[in-house]
Amino acid sequence: MRTDAPVSDAVGGWPADSGDALSMLGMLQFADSFFPSGATSFSWGLESLKLDGRVGNAEQVFEVLCAHIEQRWAGFDRPLMHAAREAWVQRGAAALNEALELDRVCEAMNLSRGWRDASRRLGFTQLRVHADLGLGIAQVYLDQVRAAGMPGHLPVVQGLIWGAYGLGAEGCDAMAASGLCTTVVGAALRLGLIGHTEGQRLLARTRPLVARVMAMPPCGVDALWSGAPLLDVAAMRHEARAGRLFAN
Repeated sequence: MRTDAPVSDAVGGWPADSGDALSMLGMLQFADSFFPSGATSFSWGLESLKLDGRVGNAEQVFEVLCAHIEQRWAGFDRPLMHAAREAWVQRGAAALNEALELDRVCEAMNLSRGWRDASRRLGFTQLRVHADLGLGIAQVYLDQVRAAGMPGHLPVVQGLIWGAYGLGAEGCDAMAASGLCTTVVGAALRLGLIGHTEGQRLLARTRPLVARVMAMPPCGVDALWSGAPLLDVAAMRHEARAGRLFAN
């Protein structure tokens, strides 16, 4: 007898009797590099930093990883993701208006065009893929992005969609941070800055920092912050380069 159910027929994305095992499998699926998130199109500042001679070895790649997690994701993307997820938990589909307002905040406070464009494109890809998988709120949000020209920023989309699947706050943190670290390391590999084994070492070294960030409550949306000017400048300088391997 079949025990699976279409995503569109499930409560919160999973069948009503889902347990921790199904949630864990869902997290592994969505966080896997095989999932078509579109994140591999971006270097997350590394290409520009390499061309400028600022990053050339594994230790410097590790510094970029730490800057992304501790100085940007912790105070900006993470709080927006949590706010969108909490809105879904509290109000379900009625949280869409709140998510759209969070989207506007993310657009206004993303000062670098490179980061804005990356966040929009990755958010759109997430919406499209999950809509194709049958998640109703993803289709509704996608329609809003297309019809009303909403930006559809990645952290807001992550919070709303993963909340709709019934994933917990800690799981969302782990998925978002792991995905970010994996794509940065993947970009470093493609740029020839590190090898595969060194990439795995860097991911392991980053875990304690991610755990420390996750142990702290996220700041409120009215207190968002980002303190990674080197990454911002790298994104800006990348826009003007004629020959580029990555989109940003």
